[in-house]
Amino acid sequence: MRVDKMIGNTGLDTRKNIKRNAKKGALVINGEVVKDSSVKVDPFVDEVFYMGHFVEYIDNLYLILNKPAGVLSATQDRDKTVIDLLDDFYLNYKLSIAGRLDKDTTGLILLSTDGKFIHKITSPNSQITKTYEVKTRDKIEENLIEEFKKGVYIKEDDYTARPAELIIKGDKEAIVKVTEGKYHLVKRLFSNLGNEVVSLKRIAIGDLDLDPYLDEGDYRELTEKELALFK
Repeated sequence: MRVDKMIGNTGLDTRKNIKRNAKKGALVINGEVVKDSSVKVDPFVDEVFYMGHFVEYIDNLYLILNKPAGVLSATQDRDKTVIDLLDDFYLNYKLSIAGRLDKDTTGLILLSTDGKFIHKITSPNSQITKTYEVKTRDKIEENLIEEFKKGVYIKEDDYTARPAELIIKGDKEAIVKVTEGKYHLVKRLFSNLGNEVVSLKRIAIGDLDLDPYLDEGDYRELTEKELALFK
């Protein structure tokens, strides 16, 4: 791998700047100053420093995060975003969000530098199930189970949602499983059936459950076993 690509993948700098700075002596490989940023290195063997920073090569990053209420599912905004919850180390990488949540919705969010992974999670064609804990204003009637199964008509958008699964857990509590990610979908499923969602938390994406040891605002990298759930 070219060393400028290795450095660029970390987000430390652009290739243009890397080339210019290398000529000024800012690139050190295995203890020697190298002024040619196109030389090839083995990222798993060679020790690379750029501008005094050790370059730790990571092919792709995959993070699981427990989103708190009041935080935006965005990479940049005037208000606080999920990216603002991350340590400085991760800010060097161009992370994207797989499966955004509303500002007041909590729970499982995935972030990654892997575009194919993001697309697989978010593409409607993947039909990956997203599971939510729901609390409502009014009692959830038994007949809604069948309504969800048939597909709820969303009046304001004039379309019928994909069939969803409703599991009633209490008078005003339920689990909802959907396979599409339209704007405010779970809230609108209920509102179009005469009820209102007052609390919403995503607890799973596909077979990946929200880690019960992650407090709101906490995150960690996915394990190989967890990543394999999306293969």
